Amino acid sequence: MVLEERWNIANDSESSSTFSFYKFSRALIVGTQMVIDAIILTGLSSISLFFVLYPYDITYQQAILYVLMTVCTTVFVISRFASYGIYDVFTESKWLPIIKTTEKCLLKAILLLTAFLFVFKISDSVSRLWLATWSITSGISLCGVRLLTAAAANRLRETGRLTKNVAIVTASEVGHQLAAKLAREHRGIRLVGIFDERQSRFAKSGAGVPAVCQLSELYKLLCRGCVDEVVIAIPPYASRRILELSGWFQPFPVSLRVLAPNGYENFQVLDSRRYGNIGTFRVMDKPLDEVATLVKRVEDVVIAAFCLVFLAPLMLVIALAIKLDSRGPVLFRQKRLGANNLPFGLLKFRSMFVEQTDPLGHQLTRAGDPRITRVGRFLRRTSMDELPQLINVLRGEMSLVGPRPHALAANAAGIAYARAISDYPIRHRVKPGITGWAQVNGWRGETTTIEQIRRRVEHDLYYIENWSLAFDLLILGRTVLAVLSRANAV
Repeated sequence: MVLEERWNIANDSESSSTFSFYKFSRALIVGTQMVIDAIILTGLSSISLFFVLYPYDITYQQAILYVLMTVCTTVFVISRFASYGIYDVFTESKWLPIIKTTEKCLLKAILLLTAFLFVFKISDSVSRLWLATWSITSGISLCGVRLLTAAAANRLRETGRLTKNVAIVTASEVGHQLAAKLAREHRGIRLVGIFDERQSRFAKSGAGVPAVCQLSELYKLLCRGCVDEVVIAIPPYASRRILELSGWFQPFPVSLRVLAPNGYENFQVLDSRRYGNIGTFRVMDKPLDEVATLVKRVEDVVIAAFCLVFLAPLMLVIALAIKLDSRGPVLFRQKRLGANNLPFGLLKFRSMFVEQTDPLGHQLTRAGDPRITRVGRFLRRTSMDELPQLINVLRGEMSLVGPRPHALAANAAGIAYARAISDYPIRHRVKPGITGWAQVNGWRGETTTIEQIRRRVEHDLYYIENWSLAFDLLILGRTVLAVLSRANAV
């Protein structure tokens, strides 16, 4: 409680004098950069086209071609920038690598566009002068914007207005040393605190370093999304304890670092970083960075809003049918585990008799389940009982695509999913979805065995590790086919 009060006071004092960068603000910074790049590329294309083709007439077909080339190239360049981490506001980059990366991405886009024109034999319909003018002016402008953005980000880090929130776990001697170095030397990093389970260590750590707090306090901050990175400050030889603690952070979308060991083989090391003379390895990354989070949220809102408007008449008919078929509410709300390991109320059209509903999901639904109403059987067979979850998507509790959320009491063969599958909590690092990679690959319906839930988790983890907008669209397309086939529906 003390830590939460200090955190709130610190944030209040900062917000009164400086702009406070939270996750939404960081996503806003990323989105602003992407919009600026899009404006530069499309604007310079239009200006170049105007000056090059001003004396000549241009047909409607030619205009469409230029628009398509501009839009496709812009999307490609921005996506490449994102994949190379150019929009990462935490990365301290020198001007030369920034220019090289920017020009490399733009050159790839222009070369692909040129190859496309020649392969489809439409190069004669496109002005080479326009292409050259657009390429050169875009390269200069994008490099200039990148340098200005990097300079602004460095300035914000120096003044403490753009920070990464880092928490240290265990108040060991190395943990104290690391905390002191972070608090004293490293710009762009805010030390959230030191956390330990042993009460004997709950004491002041020294000047400029926060008090050691209980590990449960860190859990509260993680649930609130106030931590970006966790460093486990335990000596490398205590590998079993490190593995145990790392599992504690699996449900949360944070980066995880451990102290750099010699010959350590239990983790896949993503990268290394030194804080002074103390080395760390990053062994777990955030599942979606700010760019991916923004793109996925836009995808969710746009598609979910369109579907709700388009399907509103059908949903009204379903609501009326439920009311006429059996007494009780139209919607059924059930607690499910969502992102950050927090429960939320999942919405469905009620498909069971109201007195036989199972809010916690103790009893899994089976084929021919007598609890299901006549209308409910049809809704489940066609998956239309899931349509209200579009509201959950708009509210930010779910995503269109992601691991399916399970009821709090769900189990396979009498064993809770989290106990049966050690990697199960990793599913909660992203928002749950209406559909997912497991579902379109046939892993939907009853889960009566541990093998069934294990295969589902495997597919969910594959999705989390390989997310892309194209992957989401592929899953949504296959979902339509799966629903039409009614495979494994109960």
